[in-house]
Parts: sequence; C-alpha cells; structure tokens
Amino acid sequence: MKKLLICNHKMFLTYDEAIILKNKMNDINFDDINLVVCPSYLNFDVFKDYTLGAQNCFYEDKGAYTGEISCYDLNLRKIKYSIVGHSDRRKYETNEEINLKVKSLLKNSMTPILCIGETKMDKELRRTSEVLKKQLYSALDGVVLDKSQELVIAYEPVWAIGTGNNLSKEQIEDTLMYLRKLLDLKEIHNYKLLYGGSVNKSNINFILNDIVDGYLLGNASINDDELKYITKCIK
Repeated sequence: MKKLLICNHKMFLTYDEAIILKNKMNDINFDDINLVVCPSYLNFDVFKDYTLGAQNCFYEDKGAYTGEISCYDLNLRKIKYSIVGHSDRRKYETNEEINLKVKSLLKNSMTPILCIGETKMDKELRRTSEVLKKQLYSALDGVVLDKSQELVIAYEPVWAIGTGNNLSKEQIEDTLMYLRKLLDLKEIHNYKLLYGGSVNKSNINFILNDIVDGYLLGNASINDDELKYITKCIK
C-alpha cells in the first residue's frame, strides 16, 4: 500500500516562494506515494496539479462568519482534505468545535486529517494515553462512516513539533497500536494513521515502520531537498 504524505505549509510561503517550491517539486518523483499538499488558501492555485488539502475549515456551510472558509465552499473548489485539530489551532478551539468540523467535512465529501497529540506537560505527567483518548473520542463523537468515507488520524506529539526531537520507532509503534484499539472500540475501521512532529531527513530512517500509513510534514515540506529525501525513504 502506498504511504500517504501530507505537506502542511502553514504560513511559511509567500506566493512567489510557493511558485519557486512548486517548480522544484516538479523534479521529485511522487509516483509511488499518495501526496496531499496543504498550502495557504492564497497558494491553492500554485499547487493545483496536486491533490489539495486545506489547513483549516469552518463547520457552517454559509453565514456571517468573518474570516472563515466553509467545508462546503472548499468542496466546491475540489479540495479533498482539510486538517482539523492541529496543535497550532487547538489553543483557540474547543473539542466540540473540532467535532463539528469533522462532521462538516464528511458531510461535504471531504476527508478530515484529524491531528491529536500530547503536550510536554502531559508527557511528563504520563497522561499521554488519557489525552489521546479524549482528543480522539471527542472529535469522533457521533461520527459514523459509510463505505465511501475515510478518516486520516495524524499523531503529532506537540512537544516534538518543530524541535527536531522525536519518539523512537518503538514508541511510535506502541502509540499507534493503542490508537488502533481505540478506533476498533469506536467501530471505525476506514482510516489511515500518520505520524508527524518534526519529521525530517535526519530522523526519517529511524522512525520508518510498517504500522505507520504515512507522515505529516511541517517545516520539511517547504524544503525541496528534505521533501525529496523523505519521499525516497518512504516508498
């Protein structure tokens, strides 16, 4: 099965910088992976040759919600995925809002990329399992998938994002196996489990394993050398 590689550009690239990256990506062979690019809204057109994802979305289809972009409108523009619950945004959102976004994405024929992960304090207090269960189950409360729908769950330990620090291969495997058990208990079977959190070319070979269905990249996704190396490793 092909690995899923999701590139979250965050707010790193201007329009001109996005064009430069896109030109360099033309020389990378993505044939043996499923690539999803999540640029800023302003750069969607630059990466239109790839499967696109949004970095965020709103759960109402229409209305007086200044600054928001609906799942409904994203789907009309053929955006297939959207990140939801990323640690960059969880500080501004409730679990209930994340749940509404997941449901709206599915209703609008899009695939949620649900991010979950523990903070440094959670880790030190040994609350990782408790935190992941709460984040996962609250986001999926009332969610029932039909055969055409899929979830992407991205485990990103918050304390590792952008730091260069990472879990060991064994720790990643243990955590993802725990998430699989939680999803089985929830009777959700059509999903992919990704790992993120400071994935780069320096550590990708140490965390490769068969349990992971793919990877969510942040900083590494805007560096063509990093992206090219990681792509070769995960094929």
